[in-house]
Amino acid sequence: MRKRVQPLLSRQFHVLALLLFAALLPSSAAAQNGVAFVPMAVHSADPYSSVSQAAGTFPSLGGGLGSVNFGQGIIPSPMVLSERLWVRAEYLYWKTEGMDVPPLVTTSPATTSQFDAGVLGEPGTKTLFGGGEINGGGVSGVRLKSGFWLTQQGTFAIEGEYFQLLGDQDDGFSGGGGTSIIARPFYDSSRDVDTAQLINFPNVVDGTLRIATDSDLKSMLINGRVALCPVGVCNANGLSDRVDWIVGYRYLDLDDSITFSEPSLDSQLQQAPGTISLNDRFTSSNEFHGLQLGVVHQTQFKRGWLESMLRVAAGNTKQEVNISGNTSITENGTTDNYSNGLFAQRSNIGKHERDQFTMIPEVGLTLGIRLTDWLDATVGYSVMYFPSVVRAGTQIDTDVNSNLIAPEAAAPVGTLRPGFEFVESDYWAHGLNLGAELRF
Repeated sequence: MRKRVQPLLSRQFHVLALLLFAALLPSSAAAQNGVAFVPMAVHSADPYSSVSQAAGTFPSLGGGLGSVNFGQGIIPSPMVLSERLWVRAEYLYWKTEGMDVPPLVTTSPATTSQFDAGVLGEPGTKTLFGGGEINGGGVSGVRLKSGFWLTQQGTFAIEGEYFQLLGDQDDGFSGGGGTSIIARPFYDSSRDVDTAQLINFPNVVDGTLRIATDSDLKSMLINGRVALCPVGVCNANGLSDRVDWIVGYRYLDLDDSITFSEPSLDSQLQQAPGTISLNDRFTSSNEFHGLQLGVVHQTQFKRGWLESMLRVAAGNTKQEVNISGNTSITENGTTDNYSNGLFAQRSNIGKHERDQFTMIPEVGLTLGIRLTDWLDATVGYSVMYFPSVVRAGTQIDTDVNSNLIAPEAAAPVGTLRPGFEFVESDYWAHGLNLGAELRF
C-alpha cells in the first residue's frame, strides 16, 4: 500500500509546487497577451491531441515526454518508467558497392585452335565471368535499435544498435563439359604472352569449373546519448523538438571471399593420360573498431516526427587477406599433391595483414508516424561510407610465372608472379529502411 501512496503524494507535491510558482509570477507574465494564466491542464485520452489553454500548451509527444509552456518558458514533464525504453526494428533494402575482378572465365568459337582458345585479345574470345564488378546491387538486411532513458527528464540515455545485410551477394560461375570451350585466362610473365588454362576443350581436356563468391557486412554499436536540447526546451510551432549528442563505440566488419574449384580435369590425350584437381581461394576482412561521435535531431509533428542523424566513427581497421591453393595430379594410379593453384602460388600465398586509421561517416533520415501511443511506423533512408577497404576480388594477380604451376620447375626462371600488395577501394552502402518503434 505504501508503494502506491508515494507516487500520489509526489504528484500532489508537484501540483502544489506548480501552483505556488504560478502565484509568485508577476501579473504581467501571468496575463501575457491579455489572457489569463492557467497553471494546469489534463492531457486528452487521444495520444495525438494538443490541449492549449491561454498561454499554457500541453502537447502529447511520442516517447511520452510532454512539456508545459508557461508564457516564454517551458518546463519538461518527467517521463514515467514505462515510457523510457524504446525498441526499433527495421527491414533494410540497401544498394552496396561490389568488388572489381579481372576476366576470370573465357570461351572461344569451336573452330579456335588449342593454343588460342580462351586467350584474351584473340579473335572470338568472350569473357563469361569477371572483367567488372560482382557482388554489388540491392540486398536485404535487418537492423535492431534499443535504448533506455536513465533520467526522467530525458537528458541521458544508453542505446545499442546491430545491423547485418542478409541477402545473397554471391555472384558465381559454373560450367564445363560437353563440347564447349572453357578457359581461365592469364598473362604468362615468364614468356611475356597472354595465354589460358584450358578447363574444357574437345579431345584435349574434359573438366568443369566452379567459382563461388560471397560478401557480408555487419555492424554493432553502443552509445551514450546526451541531450543538447531536450524535449520541452526547444520549441517549434507549439511542439517540442530535441537535439542529442551521441558518443560511443562502433564495430564494423566487411568480409569477401572468392573460390575457384576445378574438381576433375581429365586429359583426353592418349599420350598424356591423367587427372588434375585444382583450387584457389582468396578471402578478405576489414574489421573496424573505433570511437563514434554524432548528433541526432528530432522534430515533432502532431501525428509524427522526423529524425535526422549524422555520425562519424574514427578508429582502426584491421585489413586481412588470406590466399591459399592446392593441386592434385594423378598419373598411372599415383597422386601427387602441391600447395599451389593457378592464381595462388608460393609468391603470394599466406596471410597478409595491416592496420589502417579510418573515418566512417553515416547519415540517416527517418520519418515516424504514430499509430498508437506506444507504436510508431517508420520509414527512412541511410547512407554509409567505408573508405580504403580491401576486397577479395581486387587481390587477384593474373600475372603468373608458368614455371611455378604444379608440378613446379626445379629452378623457376623469371619473376616470381603472381605477387601481392594491398589493393584498396572505397565501399558505399545506402538504401531504404522500413520498420516500427515500440515504447514500453
